[in-house]
Amino acid sequence: MSTRHPGIDGPVPAIGYQELVPKVRTGRRGRGVVVTTAGLAVAALVLTACGTDSSTGTTATTSSGARGPGGAGGGGGGQQTFTAVDLDTDGENASGANTAEVVTAVQSFLSTLSDEQKDTATFDFTDNVSRQTWSNFPASNVPRKGIALTDLSEASKSAAMAVVKTMLSAKGYAQVEAIQRADDWLQANSTSGNDSFGDGNYYVAVYGTPSATEPFMVQFGGHHLARNYTYKSGTASVTPAFTGTEPKAFTIDNTAVEPMKEKAGTAFAVFDSLTDAQDAKAKLSATVNDIMMGPGVDSGKFPTPEGLAVSELSADQKPLVRAAIAAWVEDAAPGEAASLLSTYESALEQTHLAYANNTSVDGESTYLRVDGPRVWIELVNTRSRSTPDVHYHGVLRDKNDDYGSSNPSS
Repeated sequence: MSTRHPGIDGPVPAIGYQELVPKVRTGRRGRGVVVTTAGLAVAALVLTACGTDSSTGTTATTSSGARGPGGAGGGGGGQQTFTAVDLDTDGENASGANTAEVVTAVQSFLSTLSDEQKDTATFDFTDNVSRQTWSNFPASNVPRKGIALTDLSEASKSAAMAVVKTMLSAKGYAQVEAIQRADDWLQANSTSGNDSFGDGNYYVAVYGTPSATEPFMVQFGGHHLARNYTYKSGTASVTPAFTGTEPKAFTIDNTAVEPMKEKAGTAFAVFDSLTDAQDAKAKLSATVNDIMMGPGVDSGKFPTPEGLAVSELSADQKPLVRAAIAAWVEDAAPGEAASLLSTYESALEQTHLAYANNTSVDGESTYLRVDGPRVWIELVNTRSRSTPDVHYHGVLRDKNDDYGSSNPSS
């Protein structure tokens, strides 16, 4: 099977991600960040945030309709503040986690590092500012914690990616690879010529001592990617998770790649199925330009549910919503993915669908949302200066379990 893409001369094999089998470094000693904790909160680290321009330092201010709860800017604010808060370990983690396998993979990775590299890659589990530092900007714009793949030997890089592969499902890992390939494409083709693109500009960080019984966390991320996995015994928290791609579809090594083919496809299928009456209920009155509950929005306060209740959908439409949720959740390893999906599906009737602006696949600022008692998914078409077309930003959050915590708020 082949397809044609704009800008690609002639048919090429079409595959989705599921078929693709100045830096600030702060280690466990807290270099570069001063955190004073008195009760719940205090010091903040302010970083450049993600706007609609992913290739330069330019940021775009999100409209008032797209601002996060309490007036805080969401994924598109001009600056981003990470505040030290009391992240507990009482989140409603998914069961069935492959914690022992992740522990082994992390230990193997750390054993390949020099003492200096290990200090760069590891942090105290109580370093809550660092644990909440993630973004969809390139690391040159929003510095990441941990160590960059480009700074590792081939053996260490292979071991680092083995950690990521162990944390994720096969298709989740394939998507990571596809997003990195998109960044390689940008490095070669971006109109801005930004040398911060490329698969080496992704970072891995480990919080706490990997253990089968005590909590620890593994972060992996870079441009358009954030994985924050917190483990506690045989359970795991897999949010917040950011997934995006720029461009939406591209060709590399004579192969067409669409990193978010399933996530976007299942989401659009839900909204395409709506009747006119359902569509009217689902449409938001506010304008939304980018992710609302994105990087730096850790108040724990999500918008009041609005839009169309899934309970109002037909028997044929409801499975479409489940598929849209599964496309995000099943990035995780099979055990915790099944547990989470069961939890979210049990509250499907209380879940709401909402969109803003339009529901066109290539529409400017198309914004789609799935909002359940726990699950929160956003997908938006946003523009940058790297390419002339819109591209995807998306986020998965769990209202009771981000960072493995039930108390993300200060």
